[in-house]
Amino acid sequence: MKTIHCFFSGGRDSAVVCYVAYQVTRVRGWNFRLVHIDTTIGLEETEEYVKYYAEWLGVELVVLRPDLTFEEYAAKYPYWPHIYPPRMRWCYYKLKLRPTERYLKQHYSAGDLIAMGVRGDESEPRRRRYTGVFMEKYYEGARVNAKLWLPLFYADDETIERLLTKYKIPRSPVWDVVGMSGECFCLAGATEKATARAVRTFPKLRIRLMKIDDIIHANRSRSSEESYPIFLKDKKIRLKKWLQNVCNSPTILDYLDDYRVGIRYTGKSCQGSCML
Repeated sequence: MKTIHCFFSGGRDSAVVCYVAYQVTRVRGWNFRLVHIDTTIGLEETEEYVKYYAEWLGVELVVLRPDLTFEEYAAKYPYWPHIYPPRMRWCYYKLKLRPTERYLKQHYSAGDLIAMGVRGDESEPRRRRYTGVFMEKYYEGARVNAKLWLPLFYADDETIERLLTKYKIPRSPVWDVVGMSGECFCLAGATEKATARAVRTFPKLRIRLMKIDDIIHANRSRSSEESYPIFLKDKKIRLKKWLQNVCNSPTILDYLDDYRVGIRYTGKSCQGSCML
């Protein structure tokens, strides 16, 4: 029997997609699997929402995890990951791609579909990587040529909001703060303003990122140079120092760049596109 494997990040787009995909399986008599990747560097609030969403939808939640935690990988690869060059992006390969390929090797069968909340207008990398609502992708690590279903590929923010309301899909408390799911704060494609909003709202994230910055620099024995997240690279300010200052100096400019007065913030996902 055909199965739809719906990858759920905890974001708005995947919340809509997984709801729609589940309804399709009920009509068609297919199997449905709600799959979430616990990157180990996501917000606690996002992980709680993912569990709540699965209960609301009435389905079993399949949680994938990487071999090591983000802290353990940070000690092994002691630098903040960047989108480019690819070798700097260990977060994507270790935290997301490898667990996904392991899952597909065990559970994907010919004729199955992988549903994801990818939208083409979110970033240039996504427009290059994905070609439309239906496409095929070869996952080399799993030796699987999978069929992808991206029902929201041509959707805009207004459409997503309308569908969330129409289907009465529960909202995550994270969406309106950081504008994305909050499943992965590796900072590879993060912006300064979004990160500032997140650490001000979620103090545990701030403390954890400071500790990770210490781990990274404690293991940089091969280099005397400091490592910076992409949004601090030009400023050459260590993340720990930036975090110590950011919560004490919020300004209206931190919000005006991404917010429109009186309109709910929806935002975009990571500009590097970590979608699988």
